[in-house]
Amino acid sequence: MSYWTTVTPINESYSLVDIKGDELPQKDKEIFNSFKDHLIDFYKEGNLLFVYRGETFKRLKKRLFSNYDDFSESKLHERIFLIGEKARHFYTDKPENSTSRGWLTNINDSSNETFSHLFKRIGNVLSTSGLEHRIYQSCSSRFRKYFSDSKNCQDFLDLINAATDAGDEKRLKLRDYYLYFLHVAGSAGIREETMLVSTSLSIETSENFAGEKDSDALTLCGFIPQPYHNFMVSPWLASEYHAIASNHSCPTYQPFGLFPEQFEASIKGALFPCFILGIKQIKNKKFVVNPHIFDINNFYDAGKHGILVDQSNFMNSILSTKYMRFLSTDLQGNFEQYEL
Repeated sequence: MSYWTTVTPINESYSLVDIKGDELPQKDKEIFNSFKDHLIDFYKEGNLLFVYRGETFKRLKKRLFSNYDDFSESKLHERIFLIGEKARHFYTDKPENSTSRGWLTNINDSSNETFSHLFKRIGNVLSTSGLEHRIYQSCSSRFRKYFSDSKNCQDFLDLINAATDAGDEKRLKLRDYYLYFLHVAGSAGIREETMLVSTSLSIETSENFAGEKDSDALTLCGFIPQPYHNFMVSPWLASEYHAIASNHSCPTYQPFGLFPEQFEASIKGALFPCFILGIKQIKNKKFVVNPHIFDINNFYDAGKHGILVDQSNFMNSILSTKYMRFLSTDLQGNFEQYEL
């Protein structure tokens, strides 16, 4: 599998359609293709990455609609392009749990309690049956011994506290560095509390996760501009995370994580709608285009900062979903979380 050869995010055999599923008029096709070509040039210049997330209508419907009587495919598309795709923490992590447990309580929680929990969960991953080969390939003997011994937890906290101050940006990046390891590890690491959204640089991988043979399989196609560390937590793509850990003598792992063949690009908090090109419907070979693309005035700015999205109806829409909270970003790597 070679993800570098998949430069064009949309197969030419796919029909370009609007949120209702109707074929786009020629003028809109030309606008979309011009913007797509602009992004491809940005990609070739090293200024952005295309990312893909495998999903199904069933899973999206489950979280985007609190009342199934309101459901329609067009409304689902509309909400994706307004709300985006958020991490599990925002729709499965119940408030009574997240506020009382004392760790990973919100997108900016880098408390000692959170680092202590990360330490314990890494130890759990290292002792999980079936992962032995991957752990051996991706984790040094020092890393394995360190996190397998519970007595080292206080030393780990001392390392973190010596390297950073409370609320320090580096401290949050260290949290995300270890969170990435757990997130990629799956259920052995972290699930409903995760604040990362899985995407892949490989469209084939994303379609495998969607279940490409399923009738409702789809792929969210997006892009992430430079600097990547403002939006994603993947040490192999945003080396700053690994560098901070290494420079402060914190235990480090192979930056690809336990499943390098998946080309995981973990997006922090949410794949925001401003970075979603469209939705690829695998079975019926349609590509639902983000309608906000047709309001772009400047392709360069949209490629660098995202597509401008009118979110005046955001609150009404999100209150009609099963999301328990949402977040915002200033596009400079800072995030704020809000409870519903």
